[in-house]
Amino acid sequence: MKDISAIYQGKLSTLDQIRVSPMSRAYTFSDSIYEVIPYFLGKPLCFKEHLDRMTESANQMNMNVDFKCVSNDIEQLESALGDLDGYIYYQISRGTDVIRSHFFQDDLEIERFGYAMPSMPASSPISAMLCNDDRWSKCNIKSTSLLANVLSMNKAKSLGCQEVVMHRNGLMTEAGASNVFYFNSEGIVRTSALSENILPGITRQILINALKGTAYSVQEGNCNIKDFDTSPFIWLTSSTKGLLPLTNLIGSNYELQENYKGYMEVLAIFHSAMQSLLEV
Repeated sequence: MKDISAIYQGKLSTLDQIRVSPMSRAYTFSDSIYEVIPYFLGKPLCFKEHLDRMTESANQMNMNVDFKCVSNDIEQLESALGDLDGYIYYQISRGTDVIRSHFFQDDLEIERFGYAMPSMPASSPISAMLCNDDRWSKCNIKSTSLLANVLSMNKAKSLGCQEVVMHRNGLMTEAGASNVFYFNSEGIVRTSALSENILPGITRQILINALKGTAYSVQEGNCNIKDFDTSPFIWLTSSTKGLLPLTNLIGSNYELQENYKGYMEVLAIFHSAMQSLLEV
């Protein structure tokens, strides 16, 4: 952690030097939001979209955030990242209480924290577990309140899985840290329509936009988990994973068709779109 550049309240340091009060509302109430921005050779992917989403989350949380300060913080972390691949994690909390209280003071100073992590996580195909979606009903806010995700994902880990695919009353919502796409039995690409139960993923939107007008235009809507039993290919999307296939889905009869032609073509279209976005 000594070599990981980090910033707190506008002061650049290293992660091991950051000190946060135990009265931070991020710590006591998860009263905070965050973003993860991917970088390729030092270039951010969809920076504006990530900042817009954070702004929307802040607005829904009634946080009065100075996003000029946020942008300045991220620029300092970008400089520390240099020309490397990696990501920037950035978090905003409502502030630090004098003493823990559900009722926050209106004049709290917004708390800002972030760090730059060189290199991207490995993205080999993984297994997942199907489970009920027990999260709160405002999942479209990118909040740090992720206890339900943590519990379900660690249950999946005990079964040898690296993710979960969640559903409510038999309708797919999303994964623990990703959005979910799949081919149905008719070869149509499906994903859940956005709602308060689903985070509007940036990579999700990149893929949907890239596939418009192709043979693989995405059909958004209610996705029944029974579709997984006859799906030839399910995959996840996220800022740090890109497109990540599922090899297995515990709780369903899903069987991956390796080298499925449709997915191979979708992947090629996605990579082309990513390259175009990075060249802007």
